[in-house]
Amino acid sequence: MSHIEIYQSVLKKLSTLPIEDLEQVDSFLNQLSHERPMEEENKSLDLKSKEEIETNRKATLEFAGAWSDFSDEDFESYLKHTKETGNELFNREIDL
Repeated sequence: MSHIEIYQSVLKKLSTLPIEDLEQVDSFLNQLSHERPMEEENKSLDLKSKEEIETNRKATLEFAGAWSDFSDEDFESYLKHTKETGNELFNREIDL
């Protein structure tokens, strides 16, 4: 589960709790935060986010130069076809 998914899951569950129970949850969270220093927590988040960034960067770079073997004519034809297809798919005019 990603960080965002975990936060969303926790927030969703918290939103269903009655107000009376939130005080207990707050106390519990305070205990957890005192047991684990914030610096350690932030360090692990930073490392994971750096790893995710690096993974995303590598995946993006795999596409670099993907069109380098296209001739100018082929690339222009590709762009034209892509734009036309996009316009057809997302045409806001509806024929009833």
